Amino acid sequence: MPLDGRARRPTARLRRDCRRVAPAATGRLRAATAGFAHVRWLPLQPAARLNDLLNAADLHLLPQRPDAADLVMPSKLAFMLASGRPVVAGVAPGTALARAIEGAGLAVPPGDATAMAAAVRALTEDSPRRHALGEGARSRALAEWDREAILTMFENELEALAKA
Repeated sequence: MPLDGRARRPTARLRRDCRRVAPAATGRLRAATAGFAHVRWLPLQPAARLNDLLNAADLHLLPQRPDAADLVMPSKLAFMLASGRPVVAGVAPGTALARAIEGAGLAVPPGDATAMAAAVRALTEDSPRRHALGEGARSRALAEWDREAILTMFENELEALAKA
């Protein structure tokens, strides 16, 4: 993601889980964001703080490798959606992940850092749209990822199988 034009960028908070980033990449990311007032690097945080950290974000980034489409649904997606913040995901059209973020965020081509940066900029500059997508994210989480919703869907599937 090009990180030039520091003065023009709207303020946005960035959280990054460094456990999953190679040390060399972490060093490059830290160097690239040095001097950005809106980027804070935090040490590894306890799991009990996860909800607070997700809720502190303005939006969430979910980069995906193009060859990982539809292999698995990222487990972090449920937590991102539940935070009530929109998700910007690198995802191919028509995949399960693309459908999962419809109305809850923006899809950009996987691996396209320029498109992801443009989507982030668009959402940081359009507060009503960002909030509407965040509300969609929260609604999606409650409808599809809530424990009771999942158990009800499972029960309905079992009943349908029993009748067949």
